[in-house]
Amino acid sequence: MRAGMMVEGFKLGCQCGQVTGRIAAHPHWQGNRLTCYCQDCRAYLHHLAQTDSLNDFGGTDIYQVPPAHVSILTGHDQLACLQLTRGGVYRWYTQCCHTPVGNCFSPFWPMVGIIHSFVREPLETLVGPTSGSVYCRGALGRLPDELKGARSQKVMVLRLITKLLAWKLCGKNSPSVFFVNGAPLAPPQQLYSCSADKG
Repeated sequence: MRAGMMVEGFKLGCQCGQVTGRIAAHPHWQGNRLTCYCQDCRAYLHHLAQTDSLNDFGGTDIYQVPPAHVSILTGHDQLACLQLTRGGVYRWYTQCCHTPVGNCFSPFWPMVGIIHSFVREPLETLVGPTSGSVYCRGALGRLPDELKGARSQKVMVLRLITKLLAWKLCGKNSPSVFFVNGAPLAPPQQLYSCSADKG
């Protein structure tokens, strides 16, 4: 899918169907699909007993978009979050069936990393192949080149920084379904560890 093309809006939903949502239609460049192999993404999914959301090498398929593109249609009261480190990433999930929803840095940073298991259709079909991978050294075993994606980690980080700045300038950090008046919609369960939070 080329950068100038539009991504059609698509449905979000948890495994039991109580929580539903949608990502609005947007230009392809405003989204960013990647695979994260960090320890904290794995710890989050292990805590939720959702390891089926990991690939064979312990990676999580994530689609990053600005918060303004994400809406929750039903089940707001089922949204919950946790933090693995003090002041770290807010990792959202559904209380009803422990479906992982997505990751947010804070209400001031305009990015939500939607976990693929909260998307009702395969990301490959909706937005095309992954752009690249991050924290590849954390993969469980030797990671095949074909799974890494076309872009290096350095390029992926620069790409995200560029998108964050663009989204911030465009005011895409709000509205956010995950924060109300600068505070998280639900108080985070704090599972502090000595590991460095990633995202």
